Amino acid sequence: MNFFNDKKLLLLEDSNEFVENAVALFNMFVKKTFIATNIKEAFEILEKEKIDLIISDIHLKNESGLDFIKKFRETNNETPILILSGYKDEELLFKAMTLNLSGYLIKPINFKALIEAFEKCEEKIKFNNQTVIDLKDGYKYDKDLKKLVKHSEIFELNKKEILFFEMICENKKKVITKDMFAKFVYEYEPMSDSALNNFILRLRKRFGKSFLHTIPDIGYKFIL
Repeated sequence: MNFFNDKKLLLLEDSNEFVENAVALFNMFVKKTFIATNIKEAFEILEKEKIDLIISDIHLKNESGLDFIKKFRETNNETPILILSGYKDEELLFKAMTLNLSGYLIKPINFKALIEAFEKCEEKIKFNNQTVIDLKDGYKYDKDLKKLVKHSEIFELNKKEILFFEMICENKKKVITKDMFAKFVYEYEPMSDSALNNFILRLRKRFGKSFLHTIPDIGYKFIL
C-alpha cells in the first residue's frame, strides 16, 4: 500500500477513544491524518489542506456524516470517501448509495477490510488522474470531453451513455450487475428490465455486438 505514502486523510469522527486507535492505524498507510469532530471543522480542514481521502462516521453526536458527504459531493464527486459505523445499518446504507462512496467500514475496523477499502480508493484516485481511458477495439473514453473516441471519429453520448462509460471505466474487470446499472446509470430512477435490455441493445448496435458479454442471471462483463 505504498500508494498512500504521500496522501493526506481526513477523518470525521467525534469519539476520542476511537480516534486515538484509528489514527495510529491510518498513519501506517498515509502521510498524515487530519481529525475533525464536526462538520464545520471538516470543511475548515478541506479549505486549508489538499485531502486525498475522507473517512467519515455516519453517526456523530449532534450531526449526520451523510449530511456532510452530501454537502461535500455538491462540489466534489472525485475524492474517495469511506463511511464508518458501529453496526451495519441497511437503511442508512441505502441512503448512502447515491453518494459515490468507495466503501463501508464497521467498528472496530478489521485490518483486512481496511486494506480492501483502501485498494478501492486507490483505483478511484488513479482513475480520476486519467483523462483518456483505453477500452477495446480502438475505442477510448475521454473523461473531459465526455465522449467516446475511435481513431479520428468522435461519438457523441447522451447522459445515460456517459454514466455507463464512466461506470465501465471504473469497473473494467468486474461483472456489471443490474444493481450497478440502477445505481450508476439510472441513478435510482425507475429501471425496468425492458428499458435496460433496450439500452444494452442500442450500445451493441452503436459499438459492436461483442462490447458487453451477457452472463445469464448475473449481469454483464466488459470484454477487454
